[in-house]
Amino acid sequence: MNATYLAFAAAITLLIASPGPVVALVIADARRSWPAWTILGGVLSAQILLIAALVLIYLALDLEPVILEWGQVLGGLYLIWLGADGLCGGSEATPHLPRSHVHYFWRAMAVGLSNPKDILFFLAFLPGFILPAQPFAPQAAALIAIWALVDVSILITYSLAARRLASHPRLQQVLDLLPSFFLLALGLVSCGMGINSLVN
Repeated sequence: MNATYLAFAAAITLLIASPGPVVALVIADARRSWPAWTILGGVLSAQILLIAALVLIYLALDLEPVILEWGQVLGGLYLIWLGADGLCGGSEATPHLPRSHVHYFWRAMAVGLSNPKDILFFLAFLPGFILPAQPFAPQAAALIAIWALVDVSILITYSLAARRLASHPRLQQVLDLLPSFFLLALGLVSCGMGINSLVN
């Protein structure tokens, strides 16, 4: 069992460390202040999707693909809007009005939940780490806890790196634009894949 959990931790470390929309938000927010609420929103959104997938595995339910495809299109549109807003200086338009912690939390939650196809990834990925001969609930709890620990650790690492790099003027300019370009690109890809799935 311990070997299974170690393998799970190693696999998800590689997965979570691959930059995604939540990582882009964390990097963008870290250059202004410590992004604790962005990290919390991103981690909780992943936990919600992970728990939903575990419940589906436990109940052996099937999801209607068209629901996930529409969710992917809508999530992609939201990411496009976030990226375009960042590139157009949406966050700089009112610098004298700081945004609340709640804003950063809910924005990260929305971004994390914007691609419900992550549930399909979890449905494909998680069964390899669940032993049928063992009770389901303790295994599910362990996988949830391991994911949360790895997720928080990696997002904190990205935050520390972004804050350190932000002290260099040239890198600051890159950090100003790169996350927005990344969100825009992810949104376009997500939208395109969702539309392609709906059409075919």
